[in-house]
Amino acid sequence: MNEAVKLVIIGIAAYALGNINPSIIIGKLKGIDIRKEGSGNAGMTNTIRVMGIGAGITVFVIDVLKAFIAVRIGISFGGKYGAMVAFACVILGHCFPAAFGFKGGKGVASAFGAALALNWPSALIAILVAGVLFGITRRMSVASLVAALSYPVLIWHFAPDYLYFSIGAAAFLMLMHMANIKRIAKGEEKPLTVGGSNKTDEKEQTK
Repeated sequence: MNEAVKLVIIGIAAYALGNINPSIIIGKLKGIDIRKEGSGNAGMTNTIRVMGIGAGITVFVIDVLKAFIAVRIGISFGGKYGAMVAFACVILGHCFPAAFGFKGGKGVASAFGAALALNWPSALIAILVAGVLFGITRRMSVASLVAALSYPVLIWHFAPDYLYFSIGAAAFLMLMHMANIKRIAKGEEKPLTVGGSNKTDEKEQTK
């Protein structure tokens, strides 16, 4: 099979996997449109705020797994370039899912799953950094942003072939968090709470 055709197929498959959004699906099962609650983001953090820690953990696990599987498929059938195409497309599928009106999450958990499949040592260190910062600040956005910024440095050390790609991935995650960055700069970013206790605050921030 032609290499270009192979990469296109990998990209389509990865994008389709990215469309599996557990936050939206679990919300629908509970009679909730997660994109109209809390911050309006269909990801783990808003799921925890609106539906509780159990639902949030489920979302995290599924988002990580779908991206991990996508990138492993990319590596198996397309090598290094297949991995990068799968990484990019599964994140795009998560953030802009055609199945759900192109409105999904911000891609943090999926990016971790993809990074784990691409190079597990750098991914584990990045999530450790995120965990420490979350423990200190209780702000998932701060933890996610610093982890994203540290990722290219870690990749440069462990898998330098992916350096430029990792810079692009980190930049994309930064763009997806621009609203959070603005709130952090103003000192208005709220700490994570469980089960919907700060829905009103989040709606006001989003407005």
